[in-house]
Amino acid sequence: MDRLRRILRILIVLIVFIYGLELSYGFNPVWVIVMVSASITFGLLSSIVAARKLFFLAGASPHSALLAVALAVPLTYTFGGGIYLWSMIIGVLLVYIAGYSIHRGVDPDIATAVFISFTASSGVLVAYYVLTNYPLGFDLASIIIGDPILTTWYDALVAVSVAIVSSILILLTYREQLSLGIDRDSAYLAGIRVPLYDLVVFTLIGLTAITFIRIMGYVLEHVLVLLPASIAVSRARGSMEALEISILSALTASLLGLHLGVILNLSPTGLTGLILLTYYLAAIASRRIGVVGR
Repeated sequence: MDRLRRILRILIVLIVFIYGLELSYGFNPVWVIVMVSASITFGLLSSIVAARKLFFLAGASPHSALLAVALAVPLTYTFGGGIYLWSMIIGVLLVYIAGYSIHRGVDPDIATAVFISFTASSGVLVAYYVLTNYPLGFDLASIIIGDPILTTWYDALVAVSVAIVSSILILLTYREQLSLGIDRDSAYLAGIRVPLYDLVVFTLIGLTAITFIRIMGYVLEHVLVLLPASIAVSRARGSMEALEISILSALTASLLGLHLGVILNLSPTGLTGLILLTYYLAAIASRRIGVVGR
């Protein structure tokens, strides 16, 4: 049975690969590249978030992304360096502040609640100031909604780079992250360098939120960082299988969302979120049917 499940996942990967190539030929390849990069990154990150039980903080990370992008505009006009660079620096530092509070023993829910209060309020204030005082080279509303159709080859390059870095870091630290999620004290006693792995998680949360906020949008980032792992947990029989299912669910939903969005003239990111929600409901329903069948 396990071998059959493995073969089925391999077939799905091949189908998704062919499907992605077909979309690249039919549509602008930049759209496909950024959607694939985002879905792989969020699929991997979602598994780590679930393992470390950081759903609340990960769900709050788009709030820091909005503030970081807004602050990056005046900093870029004043010092240069580019909005992407300043956004990444500010966004990661903001998540570090919340992560350090959690590391020092503050209750994760309390630390995240304070983090959301500060970043959400400040984000609105700074965004208003930027909109009324600076000419923007992009539509700030696209950060809220998200639109891969507006991305460029530069966006694609940044997305692919972050996807590669995230994949390497997550795959290299996955077992240790699982251990920390199961029993943090035992991980300390086993000699695992807990602060280092905490730093990896908080860096990836901040970096991912910043990089993909313009592509996937402020709203959908909440869905992408939370639902893939939830789908995987409801169906997987092991940690590696959960990782694979998380990636595949995010990847297939993103490609289908892009395809349907272009054909129907609807938001690809909104459709991606609805498809992921459909996956989750189907996974829950099939699990309950299986329990009843037994």
